[in-house]
Amino acid sequence: MTESQANESASWRQHWTWAKWLLAAALLTFVLWRHRAGLSQITHQPLHWPSFVTAVALCGGAIVLTFLRWFYLVKALGFVFTIRDALRLGFIGYLFNFVAPGSVGGDVVKATLLAKEQPSRRTTAVATVLLDRILGMLSLFLIGAWAAWAQWTEIRDRAELKAIVGLLVIGSAAGLVGLSLMLIPAVTRSRAWQHLARLPVVGHMVAELVEGVRLYQSQRRVLFVALGISIVGHFGTISSFYFSAKAISGESFVPGYAQHLFFIPAAELAGIVPLTPGGVGLLEEAVNALYKLNGAADGTGILTCLAYRAVTLAIALIGMGYYLTARREIDQALHAEPIAENALITPT
Repeated sequence: MTESQANESASWRQHWTWAKWLLAAALLTFVLWRHRAGLSQITHQPLHWPSFVTAVALCGGAIVLTFLRWFYLVKALGFVFTIRDALRLGFIGYLFNFVAPGSVGGDVVKATLLAKEQPSRRTTAVATVLLDRILGMLSLFLIGAWAAWAQWTEIRDRAELKAIVGLLVIGSAAGLVGLSLMLIPAVTRSRAWQHLARLPVVGHMVAELVEGVRLYQSQRRVLFVALGISIVGHFGTISSFYFSAKAISGESFVPGYAQHLFFIPAAELAGIVPLTPGGVGLLEEAVNALYKLNGAADGTGILTCLAYRAVTLAIALIGMGYYLTARREIDQALHAEPIAENALITPT
């Protein structure tokens, strides 16, 4: 690729990212307008600060666990990498999910900065971030499927909820089977993966993933411990979401904690669709629909999502301190040789 082509590609990616944020703003505005009647009836209630503070603490702890999960994956491959490094790069990446609409996503930032610090192992650095995100999504499926099983008596007579259960069960089974198969050396050396690696757009991502899994085949325990850490972390984020609901609900009814364990993972599937950053607008609509199915007033789910986004933004501000202390170095790394966004999966 020539320099002009590279500049044109970078410019296109930047404009597309801006367009996604504009779409997110438009979609969220539409969702708020669509549910304006329900929102007008519940927005007068005061914020319950103890619940909000609890939500911030739970969310912060869960996010730190995701950084420690990544640290465990990176350290297992022999990188010169400390917990302090994981927190620094993790918080910077988390910040970029919020304040860089014209730049790249948080996972790409983490991969780029790790690759810069470990230039001889660029491919491996990217693979650790990719595997980290896949394990995070798998754990979300597992929690949702488990919670659905525990509430099957209430779910089995409702077709719309049974369909969600099907998605969660299929996702969990496919993830566990896929992970198990990829830990078998013969599977990752098959010609099928070589053909997939040559596909446009997703081929590079497949190649990075396979290379990363090969490195972990002699350390299978690492992946399953990381999966366990991820499950604990997601319990923290879902708990944070529940306390966000309690913070804004006042006297209004909100679904119980057990119900959140089922339908928050289901709603998070909206984050997989790369239509808007973080599923903005899509997540609000999905949570509101699931809240209504469980007896909550219209608009309660939307306000809960907005409260939870405020919680995550408060956590993201920690990354600002890390960014300001090394702003020039970070900007140089991101502009010198950025990693393509389509090389990584970035679900919510």
